[in-house]
Amino acid sequence: MAIQFNCSSCNAVLRVGDESAGKSARCPTCQSVQPIPGPSAAAPSDDPFGAFKSEFNEPPAASPSNPYASPVTSHASTSVAMGGYQPTATDFGEIFSHTWQAFKRNVGVLVGATVVVGAISILFNIITSILDSAADNNNRMEFVVLSLVVSLLGSCVNTFIGIGMARICLATARFQPAELGTLFSGGDKFLAVLGGTILYMMGATFGLLLLILPGLIFMLLLWPYYYFIVDRQCGVFESFSKAFEVGKLNWVTSLVLGIATIVIFIAGALALLVGLLFAAPFIGVMFATTYLMMKGEHPGQPGISQPGAPQAAF
Repeated sequence: MAIQFNCSSCNAVLRVGDESAGKSARCPTCQSVQPIPGPSAAAPSDDPFGAFKSEFNEPPAASPSNPYASPVTSHASTSVAMGGYQPTATDFGEIFSHTWQAFKRNVGVLVGATVVVGAISILFNIITSILDSAADNNNRMEFVVLSLVVSLLGSCVNTFIGIGMARICLATARFQPAELGTLFSGGDKFLAVLGGTILYMMGATFGLLLLILPGLIFMLLLWPYYYFIVDRQCGVFESFSKAFEVGKLNWVTSLVLGIATIVIFIAGALALLVGLLFAAPFIGVMFATTYLMMKGEHPGQPGISQPGAPQAAF
């Protein structure tokens, strides 16, 4: 049995296990703390696992007794709860609008995180350049080896903080609180992301060598693999499987997303490079929003409930 109730602040539908009766839970939509009613106040559920379902379990099939139920095919219909999975065709206009609203609410943390990421990357580049220069001037192998070690270390650090940056962007896209400290939370997914990135780059490179087009198709279809690893308990190969399922429904949206990314990046660079401090995190939130909507999650803004879409309280 699961306890289902409405948030008293934003009226979002929440669901928790019956063992949580009498405790408190935080609404994932508006972040207010809600008292959990007793089982007697909860609506009956035909799902014995309640909020403890696997992240990728499909939403329960419509009951045969309800002839009006229909499958989710777009965001015009009910979206799945946070953490759910239902491959969905998306609209880029809706993605961009949602990204802008989310970005405005969290611009301080996003720009701050971008500054930290950029500073770390520049630091490693400077150290590598110094070592390369020393190697050229002194013809000593020690500097060459040290330069390679520092370069490799820099790549690992960038991968690590990249996971944290993606999590900040995902929290922003969900209208959840985001903290700068999240930037250094990528240890649990580091190896999976590293392995997935290597496979993705190998596939893209091989595809680009085959007359370019296959590589572009590969990248358009499978880029969400990264977010499936970072956001969910998903292995490398499963992440590519899920990415392909959502990617084949949204290849046009992904193409428009890529073009928009280039335009926004160029605009940021033309603004005396200072614009990149805003353009880069905006692009990150845009990709995170696209991933969420492609997998069927349509995060609502605080104070705006998503009718019929129960969310797991946390």
